[in-house]
Amino acid sequence: MLDDLLDVLERSGADLRFVISCDFPYITNMKSDSNAIRAGNEMIWDLVSRAPDRLYGSCTVNPGFLDESLKVMERCFGQWGFVQLGEMLPYIMGYRMDDAASVRLVREAVSYGVPVQVHIGTYWVRNAGPSAAAIQQLEELLNVAEQVPDAKYILAHAIGCGPTAAYVPWADMILDAIFAVFGSWPQNFWIEIRDFHCPALPRVLCEVPTDRLLAGTDWTTRKGPPFQAYGTMFDVKESDTPFPPRVESFVGFLRAAGASEESIWRIGFENARELLHLPRR
Repeated sequence: MLDDLLDVLERSGADLRFVISCDFPYITNMKSDSNAIRAGNEMIWDLVSRAPDRLYGSCTVNPGFLDESLKVMERCFGQWGFVQLGEMLPYIMGYRMDDAASVRLVREAVSYGVPVQVHIGTYWVRNAGPSAAAIQQLEELLNVAEQVPDAKYILAHAIGCGPTAAYVPWADMILDAIFAVFGSWPQNFWIEIRDFHCPALPRVLCEVPTDRLLAGTDWTTRKGPPFQAYGTMFDVKESDTPFPPRVESFVGFLRAAGASEESIWRIGFENARELLHLPRR
């Protein structure tokens, strides 16, 4: 898989880096097999160890297998230098983000100095299933954030939309709920922009501090290998993406939504570099 991943970076036309985590079948195997937690993260380590400063590791765990998850976290963060815990996937693995075992893992992430990337639904569409249950998932995140206020949380792919009008974005609801609970944007919350053409992007730029915005992908490398170009919409063919799939398109959407050049730089790289303790360019 490594050559195909690096090909995506090279074809992007930018100095692109990826933070990578497990996808199917590893994450579904982790639901019922504790050994799959080690196997999935070892696969990630094999990739990042062969592409230093281009690929960075994110540790995927299942609180249902707490002891094994803690052992794997020690290896990922204590030995391998992974930069993030997550994506946390309660809807796939059958746990709650605010249960005791999940809270234990979040506290462990704090001890390693890494942020926790937590699944939040991006949109509602008929028959989408539990992946789209954003308000419940947000409630669980708020509950765990109350118990572990010193953790740093990334709201995975929260700012986005779907490929057609049948997909209803959750972005405004997520923002409304967070501001209603906290009154202002919490300093320990970062939020990922998955779809830069999302209608909520101007609001995000206006209301969320620029240094709390990240560029996310939501496993757009799922189709392959070989993989589609960086910038291809999630779960959409590259040829059907409604804009040229490349970094310049994302920059253009940010400018059109009112982002300054400094904000674009921060969203595109600098915020992630600071949060994940990545080397400077």
